[in-house]
Amino acid sequence: MALNHPERKISWFDTVATLLRQSLRVDISYPERLITPLFFAAIVLLLFSFAIPEQDPSIQPRMVIAQTQLAIFFALQLTFSRAFESERSDRVFEHLRLAPIDASAFTMGKILHVLVIGSLTMICTSVLSTILQGQDLAVITDPIFVGASILALVGLAGLGVLLAAITLRADGQAILFPLLYFPLSVPVLLSSTEALAAWMERRVWTDSMRSWSTILIAFDAIYLTLAVLLSPESE
Repeated sequence: MALNHPERKISWFDTVATLLRQSLRVDISYPERLITPLFFAAIVLLLFSFAIPEQDPSIQPRMVIAQTQLAIFFALQLTFSRAFESERSDRVFEHLRLAPIDASAFTMGKILHVLVIGSLTMICTSVLSTILQGQDLAVITDPIFVGASILALVGLAGLGVLLAAITLRADGQAILFPLLYFPLSVPVLLSSTEALAAWMERRVWTDSMRSWSTILIAFDAIYLTLAVLLSPESE
């Protein structure tokens, strides 16, 4: 006698986790996808160290913050440029219209994937920047430094995945993406850098830091919401 087994419905969180694992497997299969952002960030930091003259010790923590943020900003462009590369080559988006997969889960999986790659890049970049500036590594282990850096990474990941999806099939995507990414990322970079600088200078929670942190969280929420709402299924 045949038994009727009800089809198991995959939850939204299971879908996100599965998509994240799949994206990470692709990166592990092609190590250059992991190495390239790290290598590019290291080059940016080396250029900063040669181009910028020796600074007063009092502003060196600010230099560590600024250089780290900018290096991550440029390095993540390489990750964003490949965010939907495998899906586009395999024509995944055409199948998504028929598959029972929530498009928002697909987008969130991509954002988490970028966060994983960005976190790895951020750790290595922060360590290298601290060494080049002759600072104690305790600077980058400060909880406020870590928290603000993660918030900046969240904003950049949401924005990058959003723009990568929007410009996926646009003519001149390689030119259009940076033209949109550069100006729209300014609020995230500016607010995170200023919030961190205000903390490093006084080590107290000031009104200035509260204002910049509020702006950073607001733009994180905006970019994440837009990235989820404008999902790839509309492509």
